[in-house]
Amino acid sequence: MPFHPEAVLDDLRDHATEIREFAEDDEETVERYRRALRDALAEYDTNPLRRELGPDRYPGALPTEEWDENSSPVIPFEESASWDNHEAVNGYAKDILEGVTTIAADGSELGPTDEFTVPLGLVQVAWNANHHHKDGDYDEGLNTRILGPHAVTQESEEEDGVRYTDGRAPGHERYRDEGETVIACIEEFADLDPPPVVIYDGPLVPTFANTYSPEVRDDYYRQTMSRVLAASEHHGVPVVGYSAGSSRTNIAKLLRRTYRSRLGDEPFVPDSRILEGFTQHWGDRSQVFTHRQDGTIDAMEAEYRGEEYEFATDVLFGYLDIPDGDAMDYLEFPGWVLRTGLVDYVFDIVRAEAGVGRGYPEIVQQADANAVLDTEAKRRFLALVQNFAEEEGLPIEWNAKNLSKERRRR
Repeated sequence: MPFHPEAVLDDLRDHATEIREFAEDDEETVERYRRALRDALAEYDTNPLRRELGPDRYPGALPTEEWDENSSPVIPFEESASWDNHEAVNGYAKDILEGVTTIAADGSELGPTDEFTVPLGLVQVAWNANHHHKDGDYDEGLNTRILGPHAVTQESEEEDGVRYTDGRAPGHERYRDEGETVIACIEEFADLDPPPVVIYDGPLVPTFANTYSPEVRDDYYRQTMSRVLAASEHHGVPVVGYSAGSSRTNIAKLLRRTYRSRLGDEPFVPDSRILEGFTQHWGDRSQVFTHRQDGTIDAMEAEYRGEEYEFATDVLFGYLDIPDGDAMDYLEFPGWVLRTGLVDYVFDIVRAEAGVGRGYPEIVQQADANAVLDTEAKRRFLALVQNFAEEEGLPIEWNAKNLSKERRRR
């Protein structure tokens, strides 16, 4: 069927108001949150506020020791005030990153295939370690894994023996493989000095997985990331969960709980919109807070190398202002980073990587480029499966419906 852009454009115009209301916040509402944040800093010390908000509830965020040490919610990066071009950013990044190993892992997946009568999947995870030596020392690897028919299907609830393809299964498998790859990298490079920094593409607390079944949520997401956090603490290797342009509302939730009468009826606004009223320079960062968004954090626990680790009140977050986007970027990292005085070190490394990457960490971009499975990769995968099935005499045949589609589209 042909595509009619004029009709689509007309329909988009009908949604313009809805899109604008969804994407924009009322400036007066944002300013009320900013005033509340200023007042909270002036009126409360860390421990009384933590007690009032309660450790067993979910106020979105709890203040850390940085609350008492700073009069503003944003800690300025004054070094950039005099910069007027990207070369200054590159110079800063070179100085910060020299001799520091940064690591990233990213994955991609194919399937479940519907081109064959037997469904299959493929997961690929790439990892990169840039040691930032003058001689260009660099390590990388690629792990690829086939997902068999049982991994990409699930049995019917009717107990009739029928199995249906699960379109989300390769994504679950990829998430777990990414986590295991991160752990392997931590273990391999843990002895380096200064400590390497792993930048993970996404949050460390997988609240997004709450929409999955309890088994998938716990086995693939909560358990995987809990093990990553445990390995990070055990080996003293910082792991940073990086989300660009976040719309999180953890701090907004804290302020609504603190000032119920002032903000209880106000709509939520993203933390980054509140904080941007306090930023002045490229690279400014927020204070760090304890993550207490919902019950996901309470389930974050793992055993690693014979030790038990719990993270219910031991995952922190903060925001970083790296332009090339309207919203500040959101970072999560384990609590031991603050206890050992490495918060500024971690922010410096991420700031430098994002500067080199012109708004997104360069090491993460490299891992993503190595991991991606595009249309050509899928075509080669299907051809490989077909040839293998013929060589081994396996009962894998082209699905007649999809074969017909392919012929029509050629």
